[in-house]
Amino acid sequence: MLEFDNNWKALLQPGQATTYFVGHQNIPFQPEEAAFSRANAWWLAELSRLIYRQERNELGSAAQPPTRQDILNAVGLQEIAFFDNNGTQGALVASARPDPDTFAVLVFRGTNALGDWSDNVKALSAPDFRLEPWPRGGQVHLGFSQALERVWEAIESELAKIQGPLFYTGHSLGAALATLAASQRPPRALYTFGSPRVGNQDFAATLATCPTFRVVNNRDVVTRLPPPVRGLCHVKELHYIAHDGRLLTNPSEDLVGTDRQLDDLTFDLERSLVDRLTGPPQFLADHAPINYVAHLERDLFSTTH
Repeated sequence: MLEFDNNWKALLQPGQATTYFVGHQNIPFQPEEAAFSRANAWWLAELSRLIYRQERNELGSAAQPPTRQDILNAVGLQEIAFFDNNGTQGALVASARPDPDTFAVLVFRGTNALGDWSDNVKALSAPDFRLEPWPRGGQVHLGFSQALERVWEAIESELAKIQGPLFYTGHSLGAALATLAASQRPPRALYTFGSPRVGNQDFAATLATCPTFRVVNNRDVVTRLPPPVRGLCHVKELHYIAHDGRLLTNPSEDLVGTDRQLDDLTFDLERSLVDRLTGPPQFLADHAPINYVAHLERDLFSTTH
């Protein structure tokens, strides 16, 4: 079972992990399921974590095996396209073999460097952030809209070739981009992890017919940014990981607020005193992709065993 990791490296350099999809043989993806699926949430969280892993085209000789393709092939998947334009990155992943359960996933990468991560948090926290009209309706965060625009034409070209169920996903900035993409071209379902607010209520309404599942890990600070001003709101449907690991569907704001005051035992689990003093606070550690996966894995096994 995947261990929690509450250190800075897990938060700021998630692409340096090498272990993914532990026990996947016992957790098949459910491509026909449009409703919330714990199995699908786990798979898509892993893909959202894996996309941070950089390869030779990005790192040159510093790249280390295994590659994303190696990891995907081991679980019956393949990366059929990678998108990269001025900092906006993502991939189209699909079943490696044609069979009745074939499916595809559009996964966007979040911020993958310390400087960029810090700048993004500052930008999301700034009181003077800009909104712009969204073609499908409402208004959205200007930075997110511009980021998607850089790669959307190339993505649409690849999506036109896809046969079978299609899912969108992403973590952090990647979650915001997946949300915008789902408004543009709705998938079978959208799963996001650690997503910031993307647009206003009228924008959220453009996703009314798209099954949308927003997973939030306890105190994750990015999910509270940008602040809920100028009509900014989250899209449905909230799946909240409580302090005790329970996955709650659409809990009230009061319940979430109360729960965030309670101690999360996994935060200090197996950490040395030095790590506790020098590591990230919980509201940052809860944003690490690996901690989303570890929680979802435990929730999945607790409901199936």
